[in-house]
Amino acid sequence: MRRARAVGTVRPGAERAVPRLSFQLPGTWLALDPRSPAAATEVERVVRDIIGAADDAALARRRLGDSLERAVAAARDADAHGFFACLEIAPGIRVPASLTVHAPALLRMTPAIGTSPDAVLGALRASFAELGVEGVETATRLEGPRASILRLERLVADDVEEGGERATVTRLEVEYWFAVPSSKQVVLALFVSPLGELRHALRNLFDAVALAAWFGP
Repeated sequence: MRRARAVGTVRPGAERAVPRLSFQLPGTWLALDPRSPAAATEVERVVRDIIGAADDAALARRRLGDSLERAVAAARDADAHGFFACLEIAPGIRVPASLTVHAPALLRMTPAIGTSPDAVLGALRASFAELGVEGVETATRLEGPRASILRLERLVADDVEEGGERATVTRLEVEYWFAVPSSKQVVLALFVSPLGELRHALRNLFDAVALAAWFGP
């Protein structure tokens, strides 16, 4: 079982020698490569580690396992390079949240704009506005000590069924588009949590993680 207790790293598109984007993750996180055939086995192991193997915990294991498997499958379908699931934000405190990291191979800015973060992220924001991307009205520039970011956020209503009853859950999605240093490329870090009613508190948490991220060789 692989966990990211302090630092989670992803090197998207290693064949293109893209700098590695690293995150300092608070608490305990499950770290997976969603493209790996062993991902399902890793999920099963971590669920048993968290919930236990007792017969009376079967329902809790199934719920957590199904949730993690759906998240990993979504990351794989989106061609994500890395997936991190929060197991505990602090000892004994669980916060359902995930982080997926993408390096869109075809998403590069035009040659004329240069490679400065302001130019790259400005062109990205303009393209989002032109395309009418959901959440573009929330677009905000963030500057960390070692990274330049464009943040978008949205709330999504999900219909869920549990025990024969249907309910609506509000999901929070926060996108952090990182300008890759000295290039026209961007990397996307997507945080998702079903606790949309805690939007501001969770966004502050995600901001702290994103602003502390850095690119390394």
